Amino acid sequence: MTMNRFLNPFGYLSLRKTLCWGIAALIITSIFVWQTGLRLSSLTQVNFAGDALWMATARQVVVWLLFAVVLYIAGVLLSPSKIRFWDVAADNLFARIPFDLSLLIFAVPRWRSVLGLVADGSINTAMQYVGSLTVAGLVSLVFFVWYVYWSYKAFAVSTNLRNAKGVVTFAVCYIAVYVASMYLLPIM
Repeated sequence: MTMNRFLNPFGYLSLRKTLCWGIAALIITSIFVWQTGLRLSSLTQVNFAGDALWMATARQVVVWLLFAVVLYIAGVLLSPSKIRFWDVAADNLFARIPFDLSLLIFAVPRWRSVLGLVADGSINTAMQYVGSLTVAGLVSLVFFVWYVYWSYKAFAVSTNLRNAKGVVTFAVCYIAVYVASMYLLPIM
């Protein structure tokens, strides 16, 4: 029972709870990104460019709403059920929590330094820290898989699109928003 709630919390949490937890995570993540000098550069990528607090928050909101709107439109077009925007949006915001947690890797000074070397293109120097890179990569992979899984579950619950049709629809929406966010966020 508890494992089911962890794997798919969207069938158990009310709209109000998912929205409140999602907003709290968005605010905390915006402050963390601002304080650590990170910048959201796409749906699931950050760089070391830094942002003002208001811009860090605006980037988080834009990415969330862009993904929510695309998922909502796909749900309205493809699902026989009645779809409510706020169900899709709240569940999608809550589903971002694993991605938000993955950013905590940048709070570890050693990992931040090594990832900074990779971001700067100093691959040869970064390869001296292959152990740290491996651990950081595995941790990031676990959180990324968790984020994608929860995002799909949120989409499936809020739009009633499941199985192959739901997976393919979600994948197409994810790729479209990922690419769009790579072009949209730099102009902000």
